[in-house]
Amino acid sequence: MSQKVAKIGTDFAGLYGQLSDSSAPFDGKYLKQQLTVTAYTIFAGTTEIQKNIIATRGLGLPREDKLKVNSK
Repeated sequence: MSQKVAKIGTDFAGLYGQLSDSSAPFDGKYLKQQLTVTAYTIFAGTTEIQKNIIATRGLGLPREDKLKVNSK
């Protein structure tokens, strides 16, 4: 949801929305938010990958079958 809001704000402000001057619309806040939220999404994926590695290698649990998970 945050990604959509940031994208809409960035699109609405146009190229001037990328500026961080006080005279720029929204002071570049939507662009900063869009970049930050994208990074959070990547970090969350990295956490999930690390959890899967720990589960399979460290705890000896079986790997999760992606086809079974997506078909539910």
